[in-house]
Amino acid sequence: MLTPFSKFLLLGILTLVLSSPFQLTEKYIEDFKAGIEALKKQIKEHHFTQENIETKVDNSSEIITDPEHYDFIIIGAGAAGSVIANRLTEKPEWKVLLLEAGGPETPFTQIPKLAHLLQNTDYNWGYVTTPQKNWCKGMIDNQCAIAGGKALGGSTAINGMLYTRGNAKDYDKWADLGNDGWCYDDVLSYFKKAEDADLKHFDHKYHNRGGPFHIEHPQYLTHISESSLAAGKELGLDTIDFNGKEQIGLGITQIISKHGKRQSTAQAYLEPAKKRHNLIIKPFSHVTKILISPHTKEATGVEFIHDGKLHVANAEKEVILSAGTINTAQILMLSGIGPKEQLEKHDIPVVSALNVGKHFKDHIAFFALDLIYNGTEPEEPELDEVVEYLKNGKGPLTTTGCEVLGYIQTEVSKDKAHHPDIELFFYNKKLSSSPPTNPFRLKPEVHESLWKPVDGKKALNIGVMLAHPKSTGTVVLKNKDPLHHPLVDPNQLSDPDDEDLHTLLAGIKKAVSFADTEALKKLDLVFNEHQVAGCEDHEWGTDDYWKCAIKHLTISLRHVTGTARMGPKGDEDAVVDNKLNVYGLHKLRVADASVIPVTITGHTMAASIMIGEKASDLIKESWK
Repeated sequence: MLTPFSKFLLLGILTLVLSSPFQLTEKYIEDFKAGIEALKKQIKEHHFTQENIETKVDNSSEIITDPEHYDFIIIGAGAAGSVIANRLTEKPEWKVLLLEAGGPETPFTQIPKLAHLLQNTDYNWGYVTTPQKNWCKGMIDNQCAIAGGKALGGSTAINGMLYTRGNAKDYDKWADLGNDGWCYDDVLSYFKKAEDADLKHFDHKYHNRGGPFHIEHPQYLTHISESSLAAGKELGLDTIDFNGKEQIGLGITQIISKHGKRQSTAQAYLEPAKKRHNLIIKPFSHVTKILISPHTKEATGVEFIHDGKLHVANAEKEVILSAGTINTAQILMLSGIGPKEQLEKHDIPVVSALNVGKHFKDHIAFFALDLIYNGTEPEEPELDEVVEYLKNGKGPLTTTGCEVLGYIQTEVSKDKAHHPDIELFFYNKKLSSSPPTNPFRLKPEVHESLWKPVDGKKALNIGVMLAHPKSTGTVVLKNKDPLHHPLVDPNQLSDPDDEDLHTLLAGIKKAVSFADTEALKKLDLVFNEHQVAGCEDHEWGTDDYWKCAIKHLTISLRHVTGTARMGPKGDEDAVVDNKLNVYGLHKLRVADASVIPVTITGHTMAASIMIGEKASDLIKESWK
C-alpha cells in the first residue's frame, strides 16, 4: 500500500515523463502547496486517543522472536538514540537494532514555519499533566500539555528548533555531584564533535565545522531581530554568541536547519547510516519492556509491539534506553526497575529498587507578553513563500518566528556566580482569536479574554523562561498497560519560598522594560493590556496581576529531565552511574535527558545530543 508521500513521488515521476520542464516545475510547486494544505487539514482534524494493549495486540498469534542476533538494541530514535545508532554502526562488526515508536518525517513536517502545528499530530506523544494546583490555571481541567516527539528524530522532529547548550557552570555542577567526566571541559568536545556550525559572528573556540548536525541562523529575519538586539544594548545586554564563552546577553537564534529545512537527528545521523548493513531501523515499534535475567541481572533483550503483534529481540552486548525522560521512566518501571512501592502497587516483580521518576524537572515559560503595532505595521517583501523555500532555502517558511534569544540574571537571583536565571526569546507573530490548534490546552474564555480584542494584529512576543526551577515533580505508572501514558506531575511553582514565582516575576519585569527603549519605541508598539480571564481583580502590570497571570499562563517547554538521574554509588537518588550503567544491573544503560541531574540554562536538545555522542564513546571503550 502506497503512503501519501509515495503517491506524491509517483505522481512527480509520471509528470516528468509526460511534461516539459516548465510544466514539471509548476506541477511540483502546486503539489507541494497542496501537501502543506493537506497537513494543515490533518492537524485540524486530529484527536489524541489512548490505545489499550488488549485491543492493539493480536492475542491469537504467538510472540514473534526475531531470528537475528544483535549486539546492541537501542530503544528510541530521538536526540540521543539516533546519534548512538550512527556511532556504534561505524564498527562494521557490530549489528544494531534501533526501535522507534513513531514514523519517519515528511518534506512537509520539515518546514520550520509549521513546527507549532506538529504538536497536534501523531508525531507528538501528547502527554498531559495531572491536574495542577499552582499553575495551569488557565488550561482545560488545570492540566498542561507536555509535547514529546514520537518520530524518527524524536523531539528534534517537532520542537521549536532552538539550539542552546546551557551554561558551563551547569555541567561543572553536574560533575561536582560526583559524576566524573561530565564537567564542561569534558563535554565541550562532544558538543563540537556533533556540530556543523554555519553561523555569523560566532565564538570559534566553542564551535566546529564539519560535524553531522547543521546549525544556522534562521534564513528569514525581519526588523524584529535588529530592533530587539538594539533594545538589549540599551538595557546593558551585549550581542553575543550564547553558545560561546559568555551567556548573559542577546543573540540571533541558532537553529537546527540546513538551507532553511529542519534537520532532525534522523536527518543528520540516521540518513547517512541507514544503508549500512549492520543497522536495522524499525519505526512504529513500541517497546513494552526490557527483558532481564532474574538470576544474572543482565538485560538480554526487549519486548515490543509492531504491526499489531508482540515481538522479542535479543541483544548479546547491551540494551541502551534512549526513549526520552517520560518514556524512559515508564519503560524502566514496567521492566521492574523503580521504586519498590510503585512496582508492588501494580504487581510488577521488583528487579532493582531504584528511585526512577522521582526527580522530574522541566522549564516553564510565560508566553502572554505581546507588544502590538499601534500604527502602521512594517511591510515585509511580497514573495511566493513556497517558491522561495524550494528554490533558495529562504523566506518565511524557513523560520519558526523566533528571531532573538538570550539570558539575564535577575536581581532576585541568590546565585553569587555569573549564572543566568531567565531566558528571554523574541517572536514575530500574528495574534489570532481562533487558531487552528490549541497546543497548550487553553480554556476558551482565557484565549478570548487575551486575543479576541486584538485578533489579526501583528505583534512582538517576548517569552520568559525560568532557567533553574526549584520545584520538582514525578513520573509514576498509571497502570501496567504500556500503551497508557504514565502520570506526569511537574508540581511547578511549589517550592516553599516561592523562589520560582519571584524569579519569573523579575524576568517579566525585565521583559516589560524593553518597551521603554528607543529601539522599540521607533516601532510604535503598545502592550496588549487585556487581562487574562481569572485575573480581572488585579490591575494590569502590577505584581499581583503578573503573579496571577503566571499561574494561569505559564506553559511547559518540554525540556524534561531527571527521571533516571545520574549519581555516584551511595547516592540513594541515583539511577545510573557516570558511565550511564543502571545500578544493580548489567548490560543496560540509559542515554537521554532523563539522566541529567541538574537544571540546564537553556534547552535540552543540545545536551541530549552531547549525551548520545559521549555515550557512544563510553560503550565503545567498554567493548574494545
